[in-house]
Amino acid sequence: MFCTSPLQNSFRATLFAGVAVVSVPALADDVVEEPEQRQETVTVYGTSNPIPVFEYPGQVTVVDREEIDRLIPSTPADLMKAVPGVEFSGGPRRTGMVPSIRGLSGENVLILLDGARQSFISAHDGRFFLEPSLIQSAEIVRGPASALYGSGAVGGVLAFETADAADLLRDGESFGARLRAGYQSVNEESFGSLTAYGVQGGLDAVANLSLRQSGDIELGSGADLPSDDEIVSGLVKLGYQFTPALRGELSWQGFNNSAIEPNNGQGTGSTGDEILDRDVDKDIEAQTWNGSLTFNPESELVDARLTVYQQTTSVDEFDATAPRTTGREIETTGFSARNASRFDLGPVATTFTIGGDWYEDQQTGFDTETVTGVRGGVPNASAEFTGIFAQLEAEIDRPLGLPGQLILIPGIRYDEFESSSGAVTESSSSEEVSPRFAASYGPVSWLRLFASYAEGFRAPSVNELYLDGVHFSVPHPTLFDPTTGSMVFVNNNFIPNASLKPETSETVELGFGLDFQNIAFEDDRLQGKISWYESDVKDLINLGVDFAYDATCFTPPTFYPCTAGTTYSDNVSSAELSGVELEAAYEADQFYGRLSFSSIDGTDTASGADLGTLTPDRTVLELGWLTAKRDIRVGTRFRFASEFERYDETGSVAEERDGYSVVDLFASWAPGFYENLRFDLGIENLFEEDYERVFEGVSEPGRNFKIAASYQFGG
Repeated sequence: MFCTSPLQNSFRATLFAGVAVVSVPALADDVVEEPEQRQETVTVYGTSNPIPVFEYPGQVTVVDREEIDRLIPSTPADLMKAVPGVEFSGGPRRTGMVPSIRGLSGENVLILLDGARQSFISAHDGRFFLEPSLIQSAEIVRGPASALYGSGAVGGVLAFETADAADLLRDGESFGARLRAGYQSVNEESFGSLTAYGVQGGLDAVANLSLRQSGDIELGSGADLPSDDEIVSGLVKLGYQFTPALRGELSWQGFNNSAIEPNNGQGTGSTGDEILDRDVDKDIEAQTWNGSLTFNPESELVDARLTVYQQTTSVDEFDATAPRTTGREIETTGFSARNASRFDLGPVATTFTIGGDWYEDQQTGFDTETVTGVRGGVPNASAEFTGIFAQLEAEIDRPLGLPGQLILIPGIRYDEFESSSGAVTESSSSEEVSPRFAASYGPVSWLRLFASYAEGFRAPSVNELYLDGVHFSVPHPTLFDPTTGSMVFVNNNFIPNASLKPETSETVELGFGLDFQNIAFEDDRLQGKISWYESDVKDLINLGVDFAYDATCFTPPTFYPCTAGTTYSDNVSSAELSGVELEAAYEADQFYGRLSFSSIDGTDTASGADLGTLTPDRTVLELGWLTAKRDIRVGTRFRFASEFERYDETGSVAEERDGYSVVDLFASWAPGFYENLRFDLGIENLFEEDYERVFEGVSEPGRNFKIAASYQFGG
């Protein structure tokens, strides 16, 4: 079904056989009659309830605060360079970055910020805008999660959490503050962040203000990519413990980026097109309001949470040479509710979770150059979603008399959704059922087998359903305007298609994990997971351009009416994707190693062509050393990618890229004589490799020196 080279097959076989050499730091305390040795990594978004990553029947990566500080991230994409199956397209600018998981991108990746959906979508802008210094942890759930989250989680979930006061307070403290400042050379970026936090009685609070300023990006090719950003962001988060069982939280997060760059945030600025290449003043604003109540009394049958939120993202662009201002805004309002009941069914420890959510996306667009103010390709429209789900988590010791522990996780969700626009009379509505069944079995303490079957779906967006206005203008094939000294221009127009069907998928995943302790040294640990998956995706939505002049464009005497074809969305094909993912780590007291690998194959089953979202096989190896007091950490990271070729429906090479090898260095120092200080340093792309991660027509950044210093105090 999928063609791979002998080298790829050999490499995968070696990885399967060699998973015992290195492993992931997701740590399950599953060792019989031995004490816990290292803190266990837990995922919440994998099942909506805490479960050790190692026991979860799938692939999840958790990036914690310690890792975030060490990476000195400039964008959220910097947090995920070593995560298998995850890639960012759109070029090096933060304003154009779009995540993909397992070859699926755009609205097939669900993005959550403290549980609030980030629904912004644009043809040439990024998916979400978030200051990395606000992030306490990030979870990357790979594979369909529609059984829990509904539309948009076909590829997986990126879930970001901000800090509570309890995350920042040290032992014995009731208040504190943290200053952090830094610099990176590749775009002359400076940043500063101040966070204050405290607890008084039942009240706890966190407040953050962050500033970031950067210029053009120096690429590995030696060229400069035009980019000029001034960013102000902030967070205010309040919590109150009304009773031992009842807690409430209210938060606001804001992000404002004043940028000067080409209209297309994903463009190179060197296309030769005067309109596309000239810079515009771009104003990006994102705000998220979030309120929640959690109720967790002594009863095991009640562990409930209610969340309400409103998220607004807008991108306005001003072109002074026209002059012209265009804008797009998407506002998402929603709520979610869930309750987990824990009880025993004989020898089976059970968690039964039920929940539901509702949210509405409203989009508005404007263009000062049009008579009506309507922006082409950005219809004023809304989409409303309602869903309910149920999930069972059953832990069975010695299943059917066999040794070890079995975890079964069946789940199902029902969704209905409707979209409408004032531009057309016809609305679009549909409903979907998304089942999932997953199992994880540990026959012995050092082995975990897992498998899952999941269905996912992605509803068509309002932009795909209700495209309208002008897509682009081209010269008339025959008419010349002597008053302007140029050809008359005619339009290629967007055409709505309210009958689009949702994209759907079926995914099977199989894998295993290994967990060994006390191998070469006391308290060392070797742990990892590897999996293979295959997805069948149907009714893929494609934006097609039918570029053809009307026959009347050539008919005298008027040569009118004349248009240059149409642009429209349609369900045109289906696809098959498969891949292998490995994430592994070895940890000892003073040194560690981490390894990740991902490989993706995908075919458009209608045409036989490779999918355009594929990436080369990628391997990341990180090696680190710590002092005995653990106050100094130094290390290096190697990132490798194979040569890449993508074939079209005729079997010809449609795209090819060289492989690349990138070396990074990093170091952290927390002086033992003054525990309030911390320094982080790094050099990315040490040897200034000229490479492209995905096809963008632009290199990745060149050598980048990074430094950050933190000062934390409290009492």
